[in-house]
Amino acid sequence: MFEELWKSLGGSFEKRWLIDVFGPALIFWGGGLWVWVRLLGVKDALNMWRGYAAEEQLFLGAAGLLLVFLTAILLDSFAGALLRVYEGYRPRWPRLARRRADGLRRKLERRRVLRTKVVAGQAAPADRAELAHLDAELAHRPRDPGHSMPTRLGDILHTAEEYARQRYGLDPIVLWPRLYPHLSEPLREALGTAQDQLDRALRLATLAMIHGVTWSIVVVFWRQWATLWWTLPALPLAWLLWRAAHQAAISYAGLFRSAFDLHRFDVYESLGWPRPASPETERARGTELTLYLLEGTGAQGIVYVREEDG
Repeated sequence: MFEELWKSLGGSFEKRWLIDVFGPALIFWGGGLWVWVRLLGVKDALNMWRGYAAEEQLFLGAAGLLLVFLTAILLDSFAGALLRVYEGYRPRWPRLARRRADGLRRKLERRRVLRTKVVAGQAAPADRAELAHLDAELAHRPRDPGHSMPTRLGDILHTAEEYARQRYGLDPIVLWPRLYPHLSEPLREALGTAQDQLDRALRLATLAMIHGVTWSIVVVFWRQWATLWWTLPALPLAWLLWRAAHQAAISYAGLFRSAFDLHRFDVYESLGWPRPASPETERARGTELTLYLLEGTGAQGIVYVREEDG
């Protein structure tokens, strides 16, 4: 779902394009070219290149640059779809989701037991350390195991999305276009930076995985075993980039929650909608506002608040 929110964020076009889009595509094709040169032999590859006329070299260089640009455009165009895949929305992985849900239930139960021991004064230092670790991990997992996503990235983003619904009754998909214009500039920049880091890590992880798998198969087919040193390391690199994407998602999720914490009342005021009178009534009032913006219903008894009325 977060890919719907992605369009409203981002820094300058030049920086994002060069670093986050064009850069990964250039690294991908540059790495593939180097593996191909290793397969042919460096001297043979150079001799082949020198054998082309100047016009042919210019054409091949332009074609290679065009290929990089096309790859970058595709990566940018399908950023939302790529995010959905890594979140676990498509393709559906019900068995993996159930397995993660079972694991979440065990961790929630373990945390309950440890908290009981802490309250009773029976917790050892190891118990307190384990409880702190579980609290940090479960902060980005859904409260209901039935809502667990097939991937950790999906849990992080989905839990941040559910935060506004559970606490304030606001649907972030509906409210975000109304909320974003009210964000402070530092918060916008921080959100854009976190988004760029997440996008970059996912793109690089995807390209590293494709490079490692595809070129390793080619190398094995050619029986050039020494060249595997230039292909197989891309697979653990993809895993490290996937882990980096998790950290970027955690940063983004924290900022996303803060946006609703700090600026949700700005939306009420800009729409002339009466603000919640207390935390106890806020979820109901937020649900009314969401339904009205989404379907035009849920506004029974609502009286607009004029700006001069406060």
